Amino acid sequence: MKIQYLNGGLANQVFQYVFVRYAEINHPGEEPWFFDDSFFFLNEVHNGFELEKVFGLKLNLLSRSLDEDVWQELLTNKRRGISIPQSFKDLGFSMMMITEFDNYKEHNPFDGEVYHIPGNVFLPEITNINSDYIYYHGYWLHRGWFDACREVIEKELTFPEITDQRNRLYMDQILQTESVAVHVRRGDYVKIGWTSQNEFYNKAIKDILVDYPNVELFVFSDDIEWCRENEEALGFSRAKNVVYVEGNTEGKNYIDLQLMSLCKLMVIGKSAFSYLAMLLNDRVERCIVDQ
Repeated sequence: MKIQYLNGGLANQVFQYVFVRYAEINHPGEEPWFFDDSFFFLNEVHNGFELEKVFGLKLNLLSRSLDEDVWQELLTNKRRGISIPQSFKDLGFSMMMITEFDNYKEHNPFDGEVYHIPGNVFLPEITNINSDYIYYHGYWLHRGWFDACREVIEKELTFPEITDQRNRLYMDQILQTESVAVHVRRGDYVKIGWTSQNEFYNKAIKDILVDYPNVELFVFSDDIEWCRENEEALGFSRAKNVVYVEGNTEGKNYIDLQLMSLCKLMVIGKSAFSYLAMLLNDRVERCIVDQ
């Protein structure tokens, strides 16, 4: 039994899904993987569990695969600080964990056998391990997982049709211009110091204008007002036209991802959301990524 921890916003959920699909595609005939979706029962962050709502996927969720009384007991344990893998181990299952980051100690504390691997790298061999019970705690933010099964993933990650007038207008503008998706992630990144610096955006836009002087910027952000107020420092005013994409909140944030994936050029900061948009974009001619 192999279990992948499922958490975070839509982009993190997609990368975790892609990792599992890579493993399933490359190990046909093996038992299906499961997703530990306990995070979404105990936390209210972002827009909750979105994979099925946005893409129509059906996952092997632990919450649906276990008897209801068993699942509720596991959730009770987790509220007490006993993680899902720890509960399995305490019940006598030979559980081991593979993790990218030490934050498993916060999300999934576990006193069993733990194997640490480097974060955000492509290591296919970790899906080959033979063990009765393996718990994977990771985000798998490397394009290698995506590229290795791109043909399948692109068919499975199909966005709903854009039907509302405002977003159809954005889409038409993007498809009819030399569009540049500029993504500025702020929110919680500001507090932890992960935001991309103004200088990154300024230089990236300046570099793009050398080869594409007539671009139009489409700015996507969780803090559009801040972007407007700082457009000079960010270099947005260099472009002939700037469109601030607004209104896709409260469960419609995925439409920003969808629109970004249609742009001809991209400038993306430190964000899994915009990194995913780049991977899903089959029109992109140039992408500048903040490292």
